[in-house]
Amino acid sequence: MDLISVIVPVYNVGEYLCECVDSILSQTYQNLEIILVDDGSTDNCPGLCDEYALKDRRISVVHQVNQGLSAARNRGYEVSSGKYIAFVDADDTVSHTYIETLHKLATKNNAQIAICAYTRNPNELETEAVTEDYIITSEKMLKEWHGKRKSIETVAWNKLYNREILECIGNYKIFPEGKTHEDIYTSHLFVSFSNTIAITNQKLYFYRRRSKSISRTYTKEAAEADLEAQRARMRFFKECRLYGAYFRLIVGHLLHRGLYAAVRLKL
Repeated sequence: MDLISVIVPVYNVGEYLCECVDSILSQTYQNLEIILVDDGSTDNCPGLCDEYALKDRRISVVHQVNQGLSAARNRGYEVSSGKYIAFVDADDTVSHTYIETLHKLATKNNAQIAICAYTRNPNELETEAVTEDYIITSEKMLKEWHGKRKSIETVAWNKLYNREILECIGNYKIFPEGKTHEDIYTSHLFVSFSNTIAITNQKLYFYRRRSKSISRTYTKEAAEADLEAQRARMRFFKECRLYGAYFRLIVGHLLHRGLYAAVRLKL
């Protein structure tokens, strides 16, 4: 049975951490290595992480000074040893079949990335009446980027990755440190290193939207960081001559610029 590493970056989410870790511990797929990376939390998270490590031998804890989400994920990846890697944000939860379903998708279809749908309503986990799974080549997924699958393609946390594609980055810095919107910089790169992607419409991941989270707080600096990440992604698609996706990303970039300008006027 393949060892799967589940990496959880943790920063000041004491209100939600236990719910997150408990959902991982309840997985039907049991051969897990759960790595909690405490990124300099100033609340009760460091103690909670250590308590969980004492309760379950599959859990290990890394404590580090605050360096940001990318650095926390990178550190977790660096100390991991699983054949497959999953990232779960510490304020989110997953269905008890999250890992098993994605692992079966990946192994059955020889896919380097397996992807599931997600929900913002925890009561909707695994509620699809009809399960639909499908396979797509990385080339086709990139050509159709920022189209009908844009809600599931960019984020890092609804996916199971074969370690081999992450190793294509060449070092343990798979996410850009010192930057926010790290998933915008990297998701298409991971796909480009793959051959086959397997996707299910099952909602196996609960994404919690918090008003105080980085992605939900507007500042001029945050807006520019988002636009910078988008420009980096646009350059990739332009250089690869994937012009359909490139022009869709241009439209999205312009819409975001307009939105941020409108928000500034209201402040």
